[in-house]
Amino acid sequence: MCIMIVEQEIVILIILLCSSLGFMVGSVLSPSARLKGKEIAYWRGLTGDFKKQLKAEKRSSDGELDDLLAGGELNIGSILKLLKNNPDILKQVSPILDLLKSGKLNTPDLNPNDGRRELR
Repeated sequence: MCIMIVEQEIVILIILLCSSLGFMVGSVLSPSARLKGKEIAYWRGLTGDFKKQLKAEKRSSDGELDDLLAGGELNIGSILKLLKNNPDILKQVSPILDLLKSGKLNTPDLNPNDGRRELR
């Protein structure tokens, strides 16, 4: 009786190993997996082309302030490059900067609760 239990366990183990190996080989060799791989490569190529086109459009634009704000590239380097290429923007903004320096321009209240916390 003890021999039959061991034999049954070995048979079940062999069946499980063969079926899992067959599943792995079948999933690797299936035509649907190959087609999905080709489709993924196709879509990656399309998105890569789209990104290249967007970068080319950004480079070809004049570098106006609206384009800079819409593109989300608002960092110090891009602002300085914009000011270097268009010094008239600095002339337009300088009166506002002078008012801010003098303190005559009212700045918005950054803490509307006056330091009090409210439970929500």
